[in-house]
Amino acid sequence: MRISMFRRFSCAVGVTVVAAAAAIGYTATVQAGPSIRTVQLRDDCDPATFNAALHDPHACVGGGDTTFPDFIAEFTAQGSVDEWRFNPDRSEADRGVNTQNRGGEAHTFTEVKEFGGGFIGLLNGGAAPAPQCATMVGDELVPTEKALATLVPAGANGPTTQLAKGTHKFQCCIHPWMQSVITIK
Repeated sequence: MRISMFRRFSCAVGVTVVAAAAAIGYTATVQAGPSIRTVQLRDDCDPATFNAALHDPHACVGGGDTTFPDFIAEFTAQGSVDEWRFNPDRSEADRGVNTQNRGGEAHTFTEVKEFGGGFIGLLNGGAAPAPQCATMVGDELVPTEKALATLVPAGANGPTTQLAKGTHKFQCCIHPWMQSVITIK
């Protein structure tokens, strides 16, 4: 139930934070074109089992086949779930990046200095959270404003972000094994 309430809160806060961040110049946007890399955010969640397990009728809105018990079993066995991924996981672009959520769950596409855990402790596999994703408040992980601002709901597109030349690392702060490295030429 805690995740369910958090997801609802995250969506509302995420929209507000994105608007505020844009107003203060947190990210620059550019028109999509051939110099922009689109990264697809993918998962394969089965709505019936995910929504029941997470006590949220909107936790998964896709048409996937991976049941929640299978998701947990695969994560427990290997520390990740193959169908939950960024595609591509490594690429180049001339100016920037945008996202397209092709999955049934919300994901973040958060730029991090180094890959690490996210704000759902169960899914961190023992890794410390990336500072851009979460901070510890007492014994609880709390998502950062930056992570919430990069939340991309299922079926939605994220903003196009202009990036400086160099290498940029992105991860999902919910499912931290979802990672992509974008090199701007």
